Amino acid sequence: SDCAALSFGELRGTVKQWVMASPGSNPYAKANLDWALYGFMVPHCLIRLYTEKFIDAVEGVGKMQEQKGTVPVAAAEAFLEWYMEYYYDFVHHHHDIEESNFFPWINAALKEKGLGAIPAKVGTQHEGLVKALNGFKERLGELVEASKAGASGRGKRSEILATLSRDVREFSKELVEHLDEEEANVVPLIRQGLTEGEMMKKEEEIVQSLGLGGAKKALPWIMEGLTHFDPTPTKEYARKFYNNVPGPLRLAMWASWNSSHATQNKGVVEALGSSETPVKGGACC
Repeated sequence: SDCAALSFGELRGTVKQWVMASPGSNPYAKANLDWALYGFMVPHCLIRLYTEKFIDAVEGVGKMQEQKGTVPVAAAEAFLEWYMEYYYDFVHHHHDIEESNFFPWINAALKEKGLGAIPAKVGTQHEGLVKALNGFKERLGELVEASKAGASGRGKRSEILATLSRDVREFSKELVEHLDEEEANVVPLIRQGLTEGEMMKKEEEIVQSLGLGGAKKALPWIMEGLTHFDPTPTKEYARKFYNNVPGPLRLAMWASWNSSHATQNKGVVEALGSSETPVKGGACC
């Protein structure tokens, strides 16, 4: 069918500027990368990559304020909208899925085989991360209001951006440590208590639970993150994920979802990182 004809190679050809991680900065370059770690790699690659872009965006907007004495209202509003629609939504949703679905499912399999359970501290770390995410939402909302204040809001804007710069970097450090700890502690348990087939079915279940709107946002995004961090020469794990996406959704990715991701998500945060006010393309399909 036409859907099946959309190969991974052709997909990469439709998506411009996918930059690959260098081996020295890639946590998966020397890892025991197998089906068990792959289950975490799928969402974690996206979060790792876009947390760095979030930092860059904060610094880019900070340079706007330093160099021009202002942050355009359109830039501040675009930052808040991107954060809520994409970064906050995905990271929050990811932690919710782990707590309500993925981890209880793993623990049930472990209990059945008498293999213990996921360390409780892995789940409790989510509380502090979610608190930080909510704090960034408040700060970015304040930045919009301070931008609307014009010259009288200059001091407030500088204060907000300095706070964001410090707090987002600290959050990034804690988040990456959390992702590393999840992979170090949970993956060995998955290898003991589950099979590759069971993990693939769970992945399909989670993707289906996103719904069409969630899939539109998440699938091109996941593919960008996987392609960035997949250390294999042929992008074996990115290819595996893509080939597991139902044909109609692969067609939608090729037809419009990839371009929507490029303009509404990637393009916005990277423009902010370059101290530019984003020019968003029209949302399609």
